[in-house]
Amino acid sequence: MRVAFANEATEAAKVDFAVGGVTAVQTNGTRRSLSRGGKVSPGETVDTGSGRAQLRFTDGAMVSLQPQTQFRIDAYEFKGQADGSEKSFFSLLKGALRTITGAIGKKDRKAYRLDTAVATIGIRGTTFSVAYGNSVTVNTDQGAVEACNNGGCLVVGAGQSAYIKDIDTAP
Repeated sequence: MRVAFANEATEAAKVDFAVGGVTAVQTNGTRRSLSRGGKVSPGETVDTGSGRAQLRFTDGAMVSLQPQTQFRIDAYEFKGQADGSEKSFFSLLKGALRTITGAIGKKDRKAYRLDTAVATIGIRGTTFSVAYGNSVTVNTDQGAVEACNNGGCLVVGAGQSAYIKDIDTAP
């Protein structure tokens, strides 16, 4: 059994690929280049700049990040199986992503959340994409997502899209 030291970051994901100067930004602002096989930890923000990246999370989830995207791993915990303590909380600060969810959220949908400044998106066994600038557009391929903000909530099912103008306008 391996013992983790206090100064070691917990791995949330590995980089499947990164092209075009993708970096991980730590909470103290330090940047490091990401390449295939690199690790990303909770608290870090992946900044694609003009590049692209694909992350594979330890629960099997996949996140594909488009150019000009900033994606932060707010909190992530997975011990290899669903035991009630698992969680995936992310923030899309700008840009666009496509994701296929993993084991986290299958038992408890509240264990997975994607936040933007305009809306919070939860899952329901899902493959979906999100584009965020000043507004949010959500497209669901499989399953469903629930987009919520101050204006209310909307379930976006497979084959559907939703547009969220701002934090106060209902999706």
